[in-house]
Amino acid sequence: MNSVRGILAAGLVVCAGAAHAEIANGKVKIGVMTDLSGGYEQNSGNGSVEAAKIAAEEFGNKINGKPIEIVAGDHQNKPDVGASLANRWFDVDQVDAVTDLVNSAVGFAVLDIAKQKNKAVLLTSAGSADFTGKACAPNNSVHWVYDTYEIGNAIGRAVPQLGKSWYFISADYVFGKMLQDSVKAAVEKNGGKVVGSVMHPLGATDFSSYVLQAKGSKADVVAINNGGDDGINAVKSANEFGVVAGGQKVVPLGLDSLPAIRSTGLENAKGMLYVTPWMPGLTPEGDEFMKKFIARRKTAPSTFQVGTYSAVKSYLKAVEATNSTDPKVVIAKMRETPVKDAFTDNGKLRPDGRMVHDVYLVQIKSPEESKGEWDLIKLVATIPGDQAFRPLNEGGCPALASNN
Repeated sequence: MNSVRGILAAGLVVCAGAAHAEIANGKVKIGVMTDLSGGYEQNSGNGSVEAAKIAAEEFGNKINGKPIEIVAGDHQNKPDVGASLANRWFDVDQVDAVTDLVNSAVGFAVLDIAKQKNKAVLLTSAGSADFTGKACAPNNSVHWVYDTYEIGNAIGRAVPQLGKSWYFISADYVFGKMLQDSVKAAVEKNGGKVVGSVMHPLGATDFSSYVLQAKGSKADVVAINNGGDDGINAVKSANEFGVVAGGQKVVPLGLDSLPAIRSTGLENAKGMLYVTPWMPGLTPEGDEFMKKFIARRKTAPSTFQVGTYSAVKSYLKAVEATNSTDPKVVIAKMRETPVKDAFTDNGKLRPDGRMVHDVYLVQIKSPEESKGEWDLIKLVATIPGDQAFRPLNEGGCPALASNN
């Protein structure tokens, strides 16, 4: 059996033989590939572009005398569009690293191309745990903010206070399916039972039939496994059709940002529990970033946007320290450097690409509890990163296993 020590050693092996350190093409160029026009724009989109720009500005938009350039592109939540954009960025526009990548299917497509062309991928809003499992690429990618394993594992801890029987409303694509599987495993591990589920298409506008099926199940808990506008619409429908009024608890696992909660409305979402990788008010760095972001965007940042800032900042720190844009060199340096910034004050990048950090079980406030425009959630419990994320030796990363 492979030991964690062996896997850690393998993480060093994969960095051997890296190219001579240099900043290629005379500049550091980062592409923010995201959803600029669809259902995930609010939580990633233009806000992630702004967050990356803020990170670059903290270096004076230069590293070792070489300019930093941030470019943006819309993948439209289509893997083929994302792949085409990645090829152009890497081959023609000389982009060194791609970040954000909300939508796991797009993320997998772009990562495949990045491996072929020796580029870096900084995943911040794509959630599949396979990015550090069977699809891991330790020399080319990091997975920064969250994943489906972590969400399920963390929310499973709340089964005793939420209820034993669960019903799922899940998005019918990679992220939704993996999140459903993860939450199901965690619920059952903690003594609960899943009594039914229903899948909905990405970008659904009418959740009435899905919500009525959940209501009819009589389950103690209705877990909503989606994100973006889908999460907002599902929660609104749950209230409209009396799910909460009927005594069922709703767990909106994709409603994990302050802007999304505000769009949903505290009256609709009050009392609901969910897991988030970031929340304001915990560190001075987090509060400073939030103030800066609000001044520029006139809205609070989402978890993904703070995470994009953090991943880009950590990448740029490593480029500065190594004077290189070769991903093998840069990511190796990122593994050596603790993460302490607006996103987390205790992060550590593992050899499989997983950035491990604390996550938080939070509850959405009622309108009466809220003391300000963005005072929307309260902390219920802090879950240490090494308890929230999948253990390194259980991920099955082929690139690490082959070196043991």
